[in-house]
Amino acid sequence: MKKFIKNIALFVFPVLVILMTMEPFLRKIPNEYSVKDNYLKKNSNTIDVLYLGSSHIYFGLNPEFSKYKAYNASYISQSINLDWLILNKYKENWKNLKFIVLPADYISMYSTLNTAKDEWRIKNYNLYYGFGIGINPVNYLEIFQGKFQDHVKKINEFYFEKKQAEIVSNNVGFGISYKFPSHNDIAKTSIETIKRHSVDIDNRVYHNNFKENLIAIDNIVDFAVKRKIKVIFISTPVSKEYFKGSNNLQLKKSLEVFKNLAKEKPVTCFYVDYMQNKEFTDDDLYDGDHLNDRGAQKLTHLLDSEITKLSQ
Repeated sequence: MKKFIKNIALFVFPVLVILMTMEPFLRKIPNEYSVKDNYLKKNSNTIDVLYLGSSHIYFGLNPEFSKYKAYNASYISQSINLDWLILNKYKENWKNLKFIVLPADYISMYSTLNTAKDEWRIKNYNLYYGFGIGINPVNYLEIFQGKFQDHVKKINEFYFEKKQAEIVSNNVGFGISYKFPSHNDIAKTSIETIKRHSVDIDNRVYHNNFKENLIAIDNIVDFAVKRKIKVIFISTPVSKEYFKGSNNLQLKKSLEVFKNLAKEKPVTCFYVDYMQNKEFTDDDLYDGDHLNDRGAQKLTHLLDSEITKLSQ
């Protein structure tokens, strides 16, 4: 038995050494999260308008087309509780911040990353933003997520072949991969997505998500009140099929949060609804609930107009 254990140890030890040696090399390869964190560390004190939120903002608002000094700190599946952590991390640096933009979506109140299918993304917030979310050791290591051969390939390409890491956002954080024209069937993707976004709002998990996001929103609003920053909640454009397929009660309860805050704190909070805005057509959409780059340019200009009004 001792010999067997010894043989196992002799096999496992070098494997662990290899894995742990690879870990720091993997972490130093630039990615969407490390790039955004580095930008905010260096430039958060110059930003006037901060976009936060999930993919609806990531692909929906392009600071390149804003007349303000804006930055898109949103990302795919980034829930409101994570938006608060990002805002709070650089709390000493927001010297010029005047507006915070947050998504007011069908699913935003009922979704948190730790209960989503892509929960694996939590690892990126822990490693590259320095958050300590959860106790799962897998969420604190690159090497334990993904295939070993893929990790070897990444290291080889970046360090030995000198290839640049693939970053699919521009230098102000906007996601550039949803191009016009879209090759998606808008009606089909609308039906598929609305099924995924519709939840049992009485289910304990989604009920808790709602409460967690509500706490995060309250934190963000309190932060804004103290610093005389305005918060804009924005419902981004979606297809007619997506809108019609939504559960009325889920949509009502979600949007009530943002509308009520706009009524209760009219100096700080504002709600703008573009979900069915007539200026947007299916040609502006990448799929049922995301804009393409052309639609994002249009939405950025419209939001700029709102910001200009609120600045007067």
